[in-house]
Amino acid sequence: MTGLGGLSRPATPARRPTRRPRTDRWTTGWLLATLAVTAVGLLHPAALPQPLWSMIHVGALGVLTNGILQWSWYFTRALLHLAPDDLRSGRDATARSVAFNVVLIGLVAAMWTASTWGTVTAAGLVGVVIGWHGLALLRAGRTALASRFAVVIRYYVVAAGFLVVGCVLAGFLTVSMFARTAPAWLLHARDDLTLAHALVNVGGWLGLSIAGTLVTLGPTMLRTRMDPRAVDDAIGVLPWVAGGVLLAATAATAGLMPGIGIGLLVVVVGLLLGVALPLVRAALGKAPRAYATWTMTAGIGWALVAVLAIAVNAFRAADASALRDADLPWLAVLGAGGLAQVFVGALTYLMPVVVGGGPEAVRRGMGVLETVWPLRVVLRSTALLLIAVTGTGSGALRTAWWLLVLGAYAFDVVLFALSGVRQAKARRAAVESLGGADV
Repeated sequence: MTGLGGLSRPATPARRPTRRPRTDRWTTGWLLATLAVTAVGLLHPAALPQPLWSMIHVGALGVLTNGILQWSWYFTRALLHLAPDDLRSGRDATARSVAFNVVLIGLVAAMWTASTWGTVTAAGLVGVVIGWHGLALLRAGRTALASRFAVVIRYYVVAAGFLVVGCVLAGFLTVSMFARTAPAWLLHARDDLTLAHALVNVGGWLGLSIAGTLVTLGPTMLRTRMDPRAVDDAIGVLPWVAGGVLLAATAATAGLMPGIGIGLLVVVVGLLLGVALPLVRAALGKAPRAYATWTMTAGIGWALVAVLAIAVNAFRAADASALRDADLPWLAVLGAGGLAQVFVGALTYLMPVVVGGGPEAVRRGMGVLETVWPLRVVLRSTALLLIAVTGTGSGALRTAWWLLVLGAYAFDVVLFALSGVRQAKARRAAVESLGGADV
């Protein structure tokens, strides 16, 4: 058995699985929207309502949050040994996915039309859906059949709590942005609240969700065993990492910039000791050798570098406005270089496994996804490095580097689609050769 306890595919043909609605199609749609919005934002930002907000939130909520809603239950079903007809991971998860995406469409529309009450209502409903998601995971995690690897679910539950807080902060920010009668204290606190909102959403919701997943998925992708201490280490650092995010967000709300830096350093140290170091020990036995693992490794590296840079900037900044200006380039690198690469790396590994169809079909799907993969990794990493070293600079070259990064992700999307088509054909052929039995 590999690192992700219970998720290794059996050697013998399985029964035809219970058919589940394709919630991943939401992620695909938002991924295409993210590419389009980012391209417009880079080339002609004036044509896009709320360009900075749109480029950040369409990707963070549309792509990454949809991915978390989907894959968190994929792992939970396996790690908790939930029955195929379990409503929490089946019908209810689908209902949450549909509700979230309907609300997200409303949120984008409300922001683009500068509607105060529409945005506040939509942000509140996002918090309700994510709160429902977290409570369902919490209840599921109490099952007596949970494996020792169920530490992942703890990370998901705490992460959901942070996004609920982020949605509350979003309501206050909306009033400060759009309401003509917004109180003076709220207008004065807008930059501080913006930082706190970003910290709990990116560090808490996205960061903890991804970190928890890496504990078990990382060794599985490397096709090696988990480090024996990985689970205990991950459990031990969770309070510290969550506490660091909470400290940074609280300091941001109070306008204490050094407190943000201290909180983020606690987060980085905790993740290094509890998540990254066990992965490194596992990788010593089998280093990354494929597009999925190299992309995920690059994403982890860029995420750590970006968070460290943001922490250093916090110690230097005079106030929230100065820190926001200094951090904008690093937030872009954190998103495009860190979070997005981890997501693409994980999806590259998981998609062929989930589509299935037997060893030959899986190899065919993976082969498509690994088309000229060393060149893709080098080009994207080089462009990100050039973006990082230029800081807040602008100009045609910087735009070209961003377009190169965007083009690399667009190529990923094309290969995902092509891989799915070819693997589905191979799967159908395998089913026909076995007389209709699923493989």
